Amino acid sequence: MLSFSKSYHYLKSCICFLLIFVWHNQYAQTDLFFDAQRLCNEKKFDEALPIIEKIIIHPETKNDPASWHIRSFAYIQTFKQSLLSATDKIYLLDTAMYSALRSMKLDTAKAYIENNNSFIKNGASSYYKLSIILLQDSLNSVKSEQYYLNYKKYTSIFDPSFDFKQKDINYFNTTGSTFEDLYMRNNFNQKYGDIAKYALLKVLDIDSQNISANINLGILYYNQGATLMRMMDYDVDLAQLDVIQENAKKLFKQSLPFMIKVYQLDPKAEKALESLQGIYSALLDDEKANEFKQKKEALNKK
Repeated sequence: MLSFSKSYHYLKSCICFLLIFVWHNQYAQTDLFFDAQRLCNEKKFDEALPIIEKIIIHPETKNDPASWHIRSFAYIQTFKQSLLSATDKIYLLDTAMYSALRSMKLDTAKAYIENNNSFIKNGASSYYKLSIILLQDSLNSVKSEQYYLNYKKYTSIFDPSFDFKQKDINYFNTTGSTFEDLYMRNNFNQKYGDIAKYALLKVLDIDSQNISANINLGILYYNQGATLMRMMDYDVDLAQLDVIQENAKKLFKQSLPFMIKVYQLDPKAEKALESLQGIYSALLDDEKANEFKQKKEALNKK
């Protein structure tokens, strides 16, 4: 079977390296295969792709793991040559990953296992970077989570025992805090608030003791309640006033268990003390409000 030289290594820095194929014992290599190899060696990956597409359907090479291996390599390199943030080029990375998996399936001799795993590992890392870029730049939470799930999918292939717990917590906490900040900076846009809630609740599904997720959810519900209370400053009829007050009360009550959890985990968390004072005050529980006011004042005196 076709095989790469033993000196061939896939570098994470993505420096193109020489692809050396040895003669196939069962049949003569086609000119197409040699042309694709030459173009890859010359780093002309965009020119190599149309040739490689012919190779993977050619009767003599379509079931050879080397055909799909070189396809994965060429598509990865083409993706690397485009801007990483250009998500319209994601099909290049998708194709590279599919090709590496196809090569693995056909590679019964495990001749390409190390390099195919390197391709998969590199692709997984690229999906993760894209998921964060989409959160920070385009604010596309749906695509971001899709790419994050791709990162997990491909990481599980080259490292089946990988524990994603902390990675999940970090990703969804980042999503939650990003969209909570957007919620508050964009006149309490409900869409952003809903995305933040979804992400933060995902964190608590994994780790109910997570302080960051608890306090951010508590603040989110509290701010929603406070926003409704501010509406009472405008001219509204009595019927609307009752509805607003009731809805605000529900939101403060939703905030309460998250803030209590933070206080239990960290009694010196000033933000929790301040929020609990505000929540109990809004719920007309002056005794509790005063209790947390005193605790906050005592903390500040130390």
